[in-house]
Amino acid sequence: MFRKILKTLLFSDFSRSELKTIKPQIMEENRKFCIIWSVIYVLFWGYCLIMTLRDPLYLKCRSIYIVSFAVSAAALLLAAFAAHRHDRLIRIIVIVLDFVLLFSGLFIARNLAPQTIVIFAAVLIVPVLFITDILSTILILLVNIFAFILIGSRSMDPDIYRWVLSNLVIFSVMGLMLGHFVNRARFERYIFADSSAKLAAIQARNARFDQLTDLQNRRAYAEVIDRFSKDLPADFGVVIADINGLKQMNDTKGHNAGDELITGAAECLRKSFSNTDQIYRIGGDEFCVIITDPACDVEGALNRLQELSTNWKGQFIDGIAISAGFASARKFPEMDEIVKAADKRMYESKRKYYESAGNDRRRR
Repeated sequence: MFRKILKTLLFSDFSRSELKTIKPQIMEENRKFCIIWSVIYVLFWGYCLIMTLRDPLYLKCRSIYIVSFAVSAAALLLAAFAAHRHDRLIRIIVIVLDFVLLFSGLFIARNLAPQTIVIFAAVLIVPVLFITDILSTILILLVNIFAFILIGSRSMDPDIYRWVLSNLVIFSVMGLMLGHFVNRARFERYIFADSSAKLAAIQARNARFDQLTDLQNRRAYAEVIDRFSKDLPADFGVVIADINGLKQMNDTKGHNAGDELITGAAECLRKSFSNTDQIYRIGGDEFCVIITDPACDVEGALNRLQELSTNWKGQFIDGIAISAGFASARKFPEMDEIVKAADKRMYESKRKYYESAGNDRRRR
């Protein structure tokens, strides 16, 4: 039972990773609330200072109004301009404002009892509205009540003291209950929103990336081709690459070997072409490299690809045969012509490979 209660108070049923991911959102909301709270205090203590000019009763507490106003103004500046850089600063501001309000209320209790009740209510209610674990709030409230008992019993009328103390206890219980349910709902909302955002990001990425090679897929390829078709750069080029013998590999050594052939080819392409963001897997054994850098040495990259793929070693296979063809906008003015020319040259390379190997082209 004790463990369950402690788990509830500390929100430890949420994982550390979950709480860590939503910490920036929580701190930003607490910072905004701290700004609002500080503004209210500045206005309240400013009002009290103005009243010292009109009401002699307020004049007796002018010194505490000045101190409280200055602290609240400093807290406002810190919350507005510094708290977003230091996450612990919000907690310090909350505690300082809370205790300034508490001791201000105790100081003026002998002169302005009705106003004191409002102050003490704020002392206990406001801290629980910040997003934090309940145990931290309990500690603040216990210190508040202890300070009130220690100081208030000596400075307040006994009847008012007992009445205020009973109300403080009631406010504490109500505040803790309110804070627990509100904060738990906030935590769950933030974690759900964070999980949903991550899921959406994963789904968006999966829609554009091939799961086996982690290269962009045919959908992403179609989008980039469509985009460049509308505004074709003068140095635009396309490399179409195809693995030789994938079907035979699947038939003789199994699909694990075939998958290794595909991932090996992707690895060789990444190492051969510097801009890996423009390498696409557009079919089972077919890849495309989009060239947009005028300084790209395509011939050198294709030579590196040939060398890397020939010497590549895996768990099931040694060496990968890749046929490739290149075409650019320098010779072909339309996108369709560029892609067709690159594809045609890739097939010419593939035909030569099978002829030199003494195999029929149908055994791709």
